[in-house]
Amino acid sequence: MSSNALPIATRDRQLPSDEASETEESTSLPPRRFGGVIPDNETPKMLRAAVLRLAWPSIVENLLQSLVQIATTAMVSRLGAAALAGVGVGNQLMQVGISTFFAVSTGTTVLVAYNIGAGNPREAGQAGKQSYFIGIILSVIVALLGFLFSAPLIRLLGAEPAVVTEGAKFLRIEALGTIFLVTMFISSGILRGSGDTRTPMLVTLSINFINVAVSLPLIFGLGPLPHLGVVGAACGNIVARFIGSVVLVSIVWRGRRGVSIAGRAGWKPRWTLIKRLVDIGLPSMLESLFRSGGMTIFAAVIVSLGTVAYASQQVANIFWQMTLFPGFGFSTAALTLTGQSLGANRPERAALATWVATRACTIWMTSMGIVYFFFGPLLVIPFSAGDPHIATIAASALKVLTFSMPIQAMGLVLAGSLRGAGDTRWPMFSTGASMWFVRIPAAYLFGVVLGLGIPGAYLALIFDAAVTSGLNLWRYRSGRWQTSRSLRAAPAR
Repeated sequence: MSSNALPIATRDRQLPSDEASETEESTSLPPRRFGGVIPDNETPKMLRAAVLRLAWPSIVENLLQSLVQIATTAMVSRLGAAALAGVGVGNQLMQVGISTFFAVSTGTTVLVAYNIGAGNPREAGQAGKQSYFIGIILSVIVALLGFLFSAPLIRLLGAEPAVVTEGAKFLRIEALGTIFLVTMFISSGILRGSGDTRTPMLVTLSINFINVAVSLPLIFGLGPLPHLGVVGAACGNIVARFIGSVVLVSIVWRGRRGVSIAGRAGWKPRWTLIKRLVDIGLPSMLESLFRSGGMTIFAAVIVSLGTVAYASQQVANIFWQMTLFPGFGFSTAALTLTGQSLGANRPERAALATWVATRACTIWMTSMGIVYFFFGPLLVIPFSAGDPHIATIAASALKVLTFSMPIQAMGLVLAGSLRGAGDTRWPMFSTGASMWFVRIPAAYLFGVVLGLGIPGAYLALIFDAAVTSGLNLWRYRSGRWQTSRSLRAAPAR
């Protein structure tokens, strides 16, 4: 598919007068190999290299983020099926709260990228400061809800009593550490928007080692330490995230690629800038809520099939998330390059970067799906708690998921590019429609009504991916993403 097939707006877009004046006052950015400044002599080959340089650290970072969950799952699986399922339910509910953090991070990345492309790093730093203000408030709300209502929420999913007990213990502790999680999200969002995806990757790598080093002795009570079970796993996550948040905030404070949050100015709420963040971030939050809420209902469908079925789904879900990492990585690259390109009045560059990212992502995800199809039975064994039934069911689910991977690749990258243009409402619509009107009904039909179990429920993911990708493709080819008003709104002084 060629970028030449896309309608490209040819009219010049001018910055509002007050934003233009602020741009003139800003410190000019130094030349970069990618991100920050777009070279006048940039070739398609250089742009492809820029896509890959932005994408691969994001891919690795997402993989490393998942390794926190994988390591936790592998350690907790030794405690039995109830503990494994309980931690799975707790993580699923945490995703609902995390969706709000993702929204703030998305708005931050988009505004930072746009202002970097426009040569206005000062306003990019202001967007970062306001994001912390919003994020900390949201984290307090999520922490209170998760701590006070952990058991009732898990019980609502229909989990068995043993699963409720284990899941509630895990969720209460996890909820208390949300402030560290949101500061990590926002700090990483600032860095990505400026074109630095490598630093978040390196920090995530470090906290993985910390998580295992702290969790392992606390879970099993090694040496003089107490045996805390799932509580030890949650404590390890919190300690690792605390250290990660401190490191990332300190890096952003010192400044990278011309963007810094240092100084006392800019921390006071600026409601016009907050409105811009909300205009971009709120649809992303609703999108994440649609997704995570739908995944919670999807999990409830699986829970209705029994504890062994849900434990099997948790194992399959680990590998499913890993397969999506290329999608998230190339989506991040498309988001950043689209925002920077539109800030520099280069929509044709944004379109070319999007299709480069789409092609590369399709190759990656398809290749990983093939590996899971043939080697799934071996890969799931370490996570199956020694139960051959769990391993068999999880491997069957992975075979089904293979067929959704090429379709999901396009949908993920196009959604990232639309977000980078400030058009976050459309991914919200496509995700919500496919999740609630396709995935959930189809999962119940195939998995429960027709009695196909976990593999049947996973058939729904193929139809879901097809609808999401089709809707995002239609929107992108319409060219409306080039005229989003959210990015060009004038900030208040």
